[in-house]
Amino acid sequence: MKSIDKLIASAALLIFGGCATTPDVHSHGDNSTEVSSSETFALLPVTVDPNLPSATAGALEEAAETGARDTLRALGYTEASRDDADLVFYMHGKSLQPEAIDNWDYVREPSRFGVKPGESEAWENHRIYVETYDNHSKRQVWMGWIECSCRGVDPERIQHEIQRIVATFPPRNQSINLSAR
Repeated sequence: MKSIDKLIASAALLIFGGCATTPDVHSHGDNSTEVSSSETFALLPVTVDPNLPSATAGALEEAAETGARDTLRALGYTEASRDDADLVFYMHGKSLQPEAIDNWDYVREPSRFGVKPGESEAWENHRIYVETYDNHSKRQVWMGWIECSCRGVDPERIQHEIQRIVATFPPRNQSINLSAR
C-alpha cells in the first residue's frame, strides 16, 4: 500500500509542479582533468532574479545552495572557503541570475562541455546549469544541466533539480572521466 501512496504523491508532484515528465540530466567532464585528489568544494554566491518577491527569492537562494551542498557532501566532499577549496561550483539559470565569474578569474568554456556558444544564455530561463571549476588552475572542469519545464519558480523543485544535476558529478576519489549523458 505504501508503494501506491508514493506513486500517487510522485505523480501529483509532477502534475502540480507543471512538469509532465522528469527531464534528463546532461553532464560532461573534462577527461584530461584529474579530480580524484580533490577533497573540498565551495559554492559561488547564488544571485536570484530581482523581480521575484523577497520571500521567494530568499527561499530559492537557500534551496539552490542546500541542494548542491547536501549532494556534494553525500559524494564525499567537504565544504571549505572559496579561497581554500579544491573545486568551486557555480549555479545559474531558471531564476538564478548569471554572475560575472571572470571577476574571480575563472575561465568559462561551456562549448567544451556540449553547450554551443550563446546556448546557455538563450536557454537561461528554461534550464538550470551547474558549472565546476578547478580552484587552482581556474579552468572549468565539468558542467551539468537540466531542462526545467516547470512554469513557475518553485524553490523545492529547483532544489531537487540541482540535486539531480550535482549527483552526476564524480564522487570523491574518482576520476572525472565522464561522457555525455
